[in-house]
Amino acid sequence: MSHRQTITSTLVAVALAATVAGGALAADAGIDAHDKPLFSLTPYAGAGFWSRDVGLDDSFLFGARGALHLTRALSVEGTYGRSTPDRSADGVGVDIDHYGLDLVWDLRPGANWAPYLLGGWAQLDHDADDVPGTEVLNGAEFGLGVRKRLGGDNANFSALRLELRDVMSNLTPSFPNDDAVTHNLIATVGLQIGFGRSSRDSDGDGVRDRDDACPDTPSGATIDATGCPTDSDGDGVFDGIDQCAGTPAGATVDASGCPTDSDGDGVFDGIDRCADTPAGALVDASGCPTDSDGDGVFDGIDQCADTPANLQVDAAGCPIAVTETEIQLLDTGVIATTNIAFASGSAQLDPAHSPILDEIAETMVRWPELKLGIVGHTDDTGSAASNQKLSEKRAQAVLDYLTGELPGRDMTGCTATGAGENEPIADNATAEGRRANRRVEFRVLNPDELKREIEHRKHLER
Repeated sequence: MSHRQTITSTLVAVALAATVAGGALAADAGIDAHDKPLFSLTPYAGAGFWSRDVGLDDSFLFGARGALHLTRALSVEGTYGRSTPDRSADGVGVDIDHYGLDLVWDLRPGANWAPYLLGGWAQLDHDADDVPGTEVLNGAEFGLGVRKRLGGDNANFSALRLELRDVMSNLTPSFPNDDAVTHNLIATVGLQIGFGRSSRDSDGDGVRDRDDACPDTPSGATIDATGCPTDSDGDGVFDGIDQCAGTPAGATVDASGCPTDSDGDGVFDGIDRCADTPAGALVDASGCPTDSDGDGVFDGIDQCADTPANLQVDAAGCPIAVTETEIQLLDTGVIATTNIAFASGSAQLDPAHSPILDEIAETMVRWPELKLGIVGHTDDTGSAASNQKLSEKRAQAVLDYLTGELPGRDMTGCTATGAGENEPIADNATAEGRRANRRVEFRVLNPDELKREIEHRKHLER
């Protein structure tokens, strides 16, 4: 059998032995594709195909590699190999020691079949039997290979490695072609065995991906044994992120897990059944304002607690005194006054005599259903036509004043008309009579509706 046939047979035998050994190691199942070993050891055997310039026959080679796995794809690997070829020229035996330090890059980490590339530094120690001392040949080395994971994708870290590397050594002066770069090919088959385990934890929650039932846990969240975040108070914000533990069930929370209270009544949104409670109002457990005396003004805002049930109150919850103007309106349906003063022969209101108008405005606020007809009257001084126009202008001036004082009050249905000198209530022959005739009357235009409201209010007390 030739020397090359012997090498080939040896490689085949080594490959078969590695496959059998790898099958036994594959019994240690449970390794996930995301896991990696911390380090590995690869005993190997193969053949060295030495450069012609080195002058050696092809030979059997064996050794081992140890690797530190930095990531699933990248490792640092040291190599030692030994071979005892014969010198081609005279058959003298030579010892070759191969040392290497390489970076190994897996192109498909964790795959069943995983090709890889390697590159680094190499040294060949050349020790001939008939030459004292050792020749040291240094240079770069590059290679490629493939790992066949043993036992399937979810087995252990064992793999069959087939590899070819080129050791590019620079010759020393004792060799022909001094300083030439030689290419020495080393083909090997080996069994890689991983030790330790480093598992990927994509979300950094302390539970490796293979065991993590919730792989996208937010940073900072507290998790259970399965890697899923917990939410003790059930508010949708995970423990560890939740800055307000113990939020009541049903409460609306912000991004930090703290309940919100939009109307500031002390009852959280989501539980609060009465949103937009006015500031200062007292509320019950459901967030709804209370009104102990039933006057329509909420407790906490009501400045007059215990108001009797038949009294009308103001915005502060205090009873409203019924004015003389209001009494006249309720009794007769008409308010007639001579206390609204105009400049002589003019419709210009005298500001000094506006209190009566302000009182009427207050009455209209308290009786929002009230519709008034404003009628202007004059004495018989001057022509009837001019008195008619003047009375109309004065009625309109009063309506305009009330409208300006009551911007939020619906004035629809209120009218302004003039009666001129046609409806005197006193003798125009005297000054006192003429003064009485120069008046403004406020007539209720919707007495039936007003009566219903009066009945509802039970004739408000003073």
